[in-house]
Amino acid sequence: MSTVLNLGRQVHQIDVREQGRTERTSCYILDTKNVAIIETGAAPGIVYLLDALKSLEIAVQRVKYIIVTHIHLDHSGGAGQLARELPESQIIVHPRGARHLIDPSRLVAGARQLYGERFDEYFGEILPVPAERIHTPEDGETLELEEGRSLTIYHTPGHARHHIVVNDSAGKGLFSGDAVGSCYPALSRLIERDYILPLTPPSEFDPPTFVETLDRLSKLDVENIYFTHFGRAAGAQSIFPRVRELVVTFAEIGRSIFNSGGGTREIEAILWDLVLGELSQYGEIDRNHPFLKYLESDMELNAAGIVHYFQKMKKG
Repeated sequence: MSTVLNLGRQVHQIDVREQGRTERTSCYILDTKNVAIIETGAAPGIVYLLDALKSLEIAVQRVKYIIVTHIHLDHSGGAGQLARELPESQIIVHPRGARHLIDPSRLVAGARQLYGERFDEYFGEILPVPAERIHTPEDGETLELEEGRSLTIYHTPGHARHHIVVNDSAGKGLFSGDAVGSCYPALSRLIERDYILPLTPPSEFDPPTFVETLDRLSKLDVENIYFTHFGRAAGAQSIFPRVRELVVTFAEIGRSIFNSGGGTREIEAILWDLVLGELSQYGEIDRNHPFLKYLESDMELNAAGIVHYFQKMKKG
């Protein structure tokens, strides 16, 4: 059932078919002495991860770490189910996120309000994670994989206050969650370069903090970025400044429109103009191009997050 993509350096990528879509959400398995799984995706995708473990002939007892970069359900919704299937594992989550894995009721309520009757199809049953199974790493803490190889956890607010990234220094790879945005494979193939945009959804998007995080990450010795959305991109040191510049641009657009009385719809329209302007240099790509459907939900959420940020700033 699962398609396991061997990326080298003992890293395997699994497409967990979020909302039935391919190339939307990827999780990663590090097949080292102490096996680590980075991201669970939503609960319906757990079947793909379990199938991947079987395909790789990884015994469940070898899985020591289940790491979620943050508690948004497309990243952590399957944590409870996966923890039940992998009894020797610790669940690694930012200290701010732990209580929501122990009691996911608020996450579920918020997502049900947003997705309505589609919630069960998209997210399935959200099981709690036993408190004793959770570990909340300090900023800069390391997790041992095997002799000579460990993962370093960094706290990376900006997209969300409860966000962490995972640096595999021996493999020179960064598992970025949403801290470095999203890579869109279909568009990347179309334009023959990785196409990456920031992700700025409500309710914790914070542009100055986002920029600080990107500046910090740019100092790491990283070659590859492993995006949750979606897949691996090389040339990390060119990706960080691009995303930084776009975060600043998104915030400037938001400030201008918000101060002139505009809102989400107006900001989203300008964001689309920005994207289409970038893509136009690669050929005739207009708003109706089928590959742009992959951006639609993200653009709407990006605009909403920008508005939410300036609303908070106005309230003080």
